[in-house]
Amino acid sequence: MVDAARQPRIDVRTSTEVEQVEGFVGNFVVTLREKSKFVLADRCNGCGECVKVCPIEVPNYFEMDLAPRKAIYVPMSQSVPLVYSIDMDACIHCYKCVEACGALEAIDFTLQDKIVKEEIGAIVVATGFSHFDPSVMEEYGYGRFPNVITSMEMERLNNSAGPTAGNLIRPSDRKNPQRLAFINCVGSRDKRYIESCSNFCCMYSIKNAVLLKQANPDVDITIYYIDIRTPSKGYEEFYDRAREMGIHFIQGRPSMITEDAETHNLIIHSEDITLGCVIEKEYDMVMLNQAAIPQPDQNHMSSVLNVAQSPGGWFMEYHPKLRPMDSPTDGIFFAGACQGPKDIPSSVAQGSAAASRASRILLSEKWEIEPTIAVVWPERCSATTKGRACGICAKVCPYGAINIFDVKDPAEVVIAKCHGCGACVAECPEDAITQLHYTDAQILAQMRAVLADKPEEKILAFRCQWCSYGGADLAGTSHFEYTANERGLRVMCSARMDSDFIYEAYRLGAGAVLYSGCHPQDCHYITGQLIGAKRADRLKRAFERMEMTDGRFRVEWISAAEGDKYARVLNEMQATLDSIPPDVLHDEIERLKPEMEKRLKKFPGVPGVSESMDYSDTLVEAILKAKETE
Repeated sequence: MVDAARQPRIDVRTSTEVEQVEGFVGNFVVTLREKSKFVLADRCNGCGECVKVCPIEVPNYFEMDLAPRKAIYVPMSQSVPLVYSIDMDACIHCYKCVEACGALEAIDFTLQDKIVKEEIGAIVVATGFSHFDPSVMEEYGYGRFPNVITSMEMERLNNSAGPTAGNLIRPSDRKNPQRLAFINCVGSRDKRYIESCSNFCCMYSIKNAVLLKQANPDVDITIYYIDIRTPSKGYEEFYDRAREMGIHFIQGRPSMITEDAETHNLIIHSEDITLGCVIEKEYDMVMLNQAAIPQPDQNHMSSVLNVAQSPGGWFMEYHPKLRPMDSPTDGIFFAGACQGPKDIPSSVAQGSAAASRASRILLSEKWEIEPTIAVVWPERCSATTKGRACGICAKVCPYGAINIFDVKDPAEVVIAKCHGCGACVAECPEDAITQLHYTDAQILAQMRAVLADKPEEKILAFRCQWCSYGGADLAGTSHFEYTANERGLRVMCSARMDSDFIYEAYRLGAGAVLYSGCHPQDCHYITGQLIGAKRADRLKRAFERMEMTDGRFRVEWISAAEGDKYARVLNEMQATLDSIPPDVLHDEIERLKPEMEKRLKKFPGVPGVSESMDYSDTLVEAILKAKETE
């Protein structure tokens, strides 16, 4: 931090929150709230005279509330910049700090928060993680038994710069403990709280145990664990070193901790899988190694930055293998544990990678985007035809690329923010949006071509560009056998699979239709799969009401690595068609055609549907506009 503060091209702003992020890659406008410290940074020299005279003491968050701090304080002695701040919730306005500051006149109680806007080319998110609160697990007694502490509290007690200058003591009687126990996976790998593993906790627990053993060789230390996970370079050797030092390891999850009322010693009730029995052991102190969880404001930051979150609440990366530090929004990158639990080496590596990715943008005069962008016809938008914009396109856009500045004005697409998922095109009730290179006319032409001959024998498969299309490709390159009656159409996302595509396929006489895309956690377009899944559910219910034969319409989520699944699904659909007598299938297709025509909204060649499909002029205009935006 000191080196960063000294670098003339780095501007360190503490006590500052991001309130809003607007714009797009290379042209972000970030609104910041610089919280008032009530101390002028350019006058404070960090002498600390104000602290000496302040009469108010409150728990110190940095010391895990194990020691006090004054109402005027710095978070830690190594704070950068070393500028004091006043906690107005604790301050009694005695003004002794003002008197102690003297001629510097650095303290000003009239200061207010400042709102500033900065033009930013790229953003790196490194908000870190928080800790699971073990007090909700009543069986461990945290908050009730004074000698049950968390590993972070223990680390502060064992730190030479901590509240006890590195002297590990029991909170109950301030004596040095001789028998210590660590309990791993507190809150994690637990279906009641957090099912996932926190990644680094095993090694963190072993590190703390080794440090304690080195400082106090006579201390008896035991670690309770479910599994010891040592996946990285040198980790297994470090685990072996801990055992050689005499640190005990017991495989088993403790079920309960009880306390001796007189001595305040703690008894751990646990299973020992190695011995195959239940054990009870007494300790002077117990440390709970709690799970890593997302920051409390992770949801707020997700909406501010317009980035998706995983089911566990962590920020979702563009691709877990190929682009693990990129967010789905161009120009925003992740570093460290905001994206998921990571140890220090992984966080450092990802931080360096994120800085490298961001520098590519900062050093580029132009930034290329995918050409599959959405385009709005203003004359068709409901703002023009009905006098009020419906706003559906703006609601479904995962990237906030569609603006409606006034309900009377047509929607506008910010080309640089559009990623071309096509969700807005499929959801627009006025047919006022199209997608370059995947227009309705192009997709319709392909559908009519593949269903021109013996359509009742064909299985029309709609594939997502990034996953199910890759799965189909893998099925072919792996030589998996599947029906030759399959005909595939590629679209960018399942969100682009318009209901009218499905209705038109059945109107043209298709025997079966496969609606396929990526798994929810693999979506290339943040919420695109969710939009497509909701539409698919509506279609399934509609076909059930029409009494369509079960299996003629199928929804499957297939990854690019599941070529075998793609082949199996098609063979099962072919088996369904083979089980229907040809005359029965023909009668059903003819029976449903009028219903399909009734539901169609925008394709030509169907009675009652507009014949206007000449997109060429609009597409040329959109392409020229995109080039001007560069």
